[in-house]
Amino acid sequence: MKKILLLLLPALLLISCEKNYLVPASEVPEWLEDRIAETEKDIRTNEMSALDMCAWVRYTYNGDYYYEWINPVSSYWPHLYNQKGELMTFDSFYIEKYWAEKCCKQFIWKGANYIDGIED
Repeated sequence: MKKILLLLLPALLLISCEKNYLVPASEVPEWLEDRIAETEKDIRTNEMSALDMCAWVRYTYNGDYYYEWINPVSSYWPHLYNQKGELMTFDSFYIEKYWAEKCCKQFIWKGANYIDGIED
């Protein structure tokens, strides 16, 4: 039994060092990985930061993924990005149709103080 535990311990340590995404890391676009890393750095360096109350959520719409930055302290909420990391705006995208037809909500990342259900 001790041998099994000694063999499993290094594997568990390697797994625990992996990025803490809520979907497989292979499904997170590079631009979003960079944004999340930047956010986590800001949280670590500024203890007054409210970014730990935020989250990144992925939705499916028209066969593509879209990403929402949920920030409860922002007046423009949530920020919506396409798969390439481009900010979607009213003049470039039918946002009302998106809101009505988006589906398949998946969290990508949540701050430590994120409150589930805040965006509903």
